[in-house]
Amino acid sequence: MNEDNLNKQAKKLLQKYLNGQCTPEEEQQVIEWFYSFGDELPSAEEDSTDSLKRSKTVILDQIQREEDTLTSSGFFTWKRMLVAAVILVVMGGLLGIYLKSNNTTQTVDLAAVIPDSSGQYKNDIMPGSSYAVITYPNGKRKTTVDSGTDQNLSSSAEKGLLTIEVPKAGKYKLTLNDGTNVWLNSSSVLSYPTVFDSDQRIVKLSGEAYFDVAKDTDRPFRIELNGSVIEVLGTSFNVNAYTDEISTSLVEGKVKIITGQKETFLSPGNEALIKGNDVAVAPADIQKNTAWQRDEFYFDSDNLSEIIKEVARWYDVEIVNAGSLTVNTTYKGAISREAKLSEVLNILSSATQRRFEIDGRKVIVK
Repeated sequence: MNEDNLNKQAKKLLQKYLNGQCTPEEEQQVIEWFYSFGDELPSAEEDSTDSLKRSKTVILDQIQREEDTLTSSGFFTWKRMLVAAVILVVMGGLLGIYLKSNNTTQTVDLAAVIPDSSGQYKNDIMPGSSYAVITYPNGKRKTTVDSGTDQNLSSSAEKGLLTIEVPKAGKYKLTLNDGTNVWLNSSSVLSYPTVFDSDQRIVKLSGEAYFDVAKDTDRPFRIELNGSVIEVLGTSFNVNAYTDEISTSLVEGKVKIITGQKETFLSPGNEALIKGNDVAVAPADIQKNTAWQRDEFYFDSDNLSEIIKEVARWYDVEIVNAGSLTVNTTYKGAISREAKLSEVLNILSSATQRRFEIDGRKVIVK
């Protein structure tokens, strides 16, 4: 079995492990094999290139010994081979832990982490789901969990302003009366008229949303947020307006940002950071900025304090002792937002060497 095949099979097993789909025997094999290399692998203090080469040599030698060992029935012990391959992939840097050039900041890849299952949890919390509170023009309120690509809330409402409020642990997708699709993240509020004007389409947003705007050259689509305006004709983009620093990332089309008397144009693949009347344009990490829409947490050079805030918003929990979290280490990688809270905390615990406890709707940092 060559190294490429090992890597492919290893990735499948590692994904199976991270998704909690391994059998108890497979989980035990992962743990045992990881620690079986502990005395042989070079220390982290050695030169990274030499360390990597020696690590591969040690593991490949061990794999070769396994290849020469057959079971009593004559079959190759493939499960143990896959676990060894997991270690090889990790040590090879495909899913590994690495250091940034800045010696004062360590960046840990979450994909390399074996979840710690020893957390003390009095209870568990399921992930967020589709949920919103709708306020109609007549003041009536309705709670809904139904959202879909063909849903048009405006069609049955009297003329006036509709408000969609998505609480913590919620998300919501809706279709506006012009055909524009909007995905709302947790702790977000969108207000819009049941019928748009003949010359423009205006909505108001706080929180985070992804817009796929229906093209209408006669009616520009405008998003009002914290004193700024984003104007488009037909395009796809993400807007984050949780704080007084707003960011918008353009996936396709063209966006005009209006702040005070200033206009700034954004091209695809870029993002604008808006604070007051100041606008800074830079290349965007589209994968990261739109990960929530794909039901992922995606981190890239985020410290634990930033990560835990996003986790708290999605699971609607209070973080206790958050002030003790370090900002000297950053993390990268993706975690499914469909996982239970305990599963997310198990990964973070292994990556950070911190302990977390769940008590009701509180997460206590140890």
